[in-house]
Amino acid sequence: MKRFDESLIFYNEVINLVDLDYYEAAIKAIKKNIDTLKKKDDIALAYLNCAFLNHKLGDYISAIDDFSKAIEFEVQLENLNKISKDISLNGRSNAKYQNLDYKGAIEDKRQAKKITLLETGKTSELDSMRIDYKNILLGTFEEIELESSYKTLIKVSKIKRSKYDLIADYKKVISKKRKEEVIRKLELLSEDKYKVGDYKGSIKAIRRAEKYY
Repeated sequence: MKRFDESLIFYNEVINLVDLDYYEAAIKAIKKNIDTLKKKDDIALAYLNCAFLNHKLGDYISAIDDFSKAIEFEVQLENLNKISKDISLNGRSNAKYQNLDYKGAIEDKRQAKKITLLETGKTSELDSMRIDYKNILLGTFEEIELESSYKTLIKVSKIKRSKYDLIADYKKVISKKRKEEVIRKLELLSEDKYKVGDYKGSIKAIRRAEKYY
């Protein structure tokens, strides 16, 4: 079996392609090498990177398919190496939202939350440098030196924010306590809308809550 660095060395090429915004070429480079990967963690991560790249291209159907493939491998493992299982579910939720599948989007978000709570309960057993969806949104790992496969994930999963984002401006002037209150209020609103079958309203409330992280 190849050593980790050798089996994933193709990610160096992928990173260069991503930096040039050659997303289609980056996807091809990853998928050309997927069959050489032996570990389920590595295969899941490869599909996860492809999924985010397809999302960047606006190809939400392909993104959903790749997120689903990543999830298929992830469920076979108790824990993933260095990343949370909530990333693939949140990513698929976002792709489903863009594809106007609001019910599917909120179901994935709810499942991702369950996984987050489950993993949090095992915190003492997990690496403190674990990458999850929340710290992807926060940019926690953007300046940290990572192996090329995880560096790719951080690059491709980064969500572009509008420079005219009013919530981003509001966040700068309110306290941490106030942010937590707003998030909790929006989460409760999402739950209420979910219960009455308003899936679009439910997922929109959760997505708004995430902007306050």
